[in-house]
Formats: sequence, structure tokens, C-alpha cells
Amino acid sequence: MQNLMTSIIFILGFMTVALSLIVAFKFTSYRKSLDGGAKRISDAIAWQLIGESIIGFGTLIFSAAAHFGVLQHWSLSFQSSLRFVMFLATAITTYHLLRTLKTMSK
Repeated sequence: MQNLMTSIIFILGFMTVALSLIVAFKFTSYRKSLDGGAKRISDAIAWQLIGESIIGFGTLIFSAAAHFGVLQHWSLSFQSSLRFVMFLATAITTYHLLRTLKTMSK
């Protein structure tokens, strides 16, 4: 039962990462037909979704590593590096969205 649940969670996580990337691509292609603020907000949302997919993918990597018993063999610095990349991507894309919104409200 535990293996079934882990498999379902892994599939759901993979689908979530893929969906974030697909929707980010849709926003990117959709923004070509937009102007001004709508174009900028569409771009910022696309980047936000890319950041979301990076943190989701990192979470998926950690989950799979724990499930297959390899996480305990990873060094603390490697695990910290992965977490750093995940949070940095999210921080940068969230900051980009914030800056876009502030610029548009002026």
C-alpha cells in the first residue's frame, strides 16, 4: 500500500511540474499578441510558473531519493545546494513579479 501511495504521489508531482511548464509556455506564446502592461504581467506570470516548476522538480527529486533510499547517501552540501537552487528560483521569480506589479501601478 505504501508503494502505491508513493507512486501516486510521484505521478502527481511529475504532472504538476509538467503542467506548470506547459502553462508557462502558453503564457509566453500568448504574450506575443499583447501590448503594454498585459504583456509584462503575462511575462511575469510565465516566469513565476517556471520558478514553481523548479521548486516542484526539486521536491520531486528529494521525494524519489528518499523513497529509493539514496537520500541518506547524499552529502549535506549537495542537499543544501539543491535547496538553494529551488528557493533562489522561487525568490527571483517572485521578486520579478513584485517588481512588474510595482512598475505597472505607477
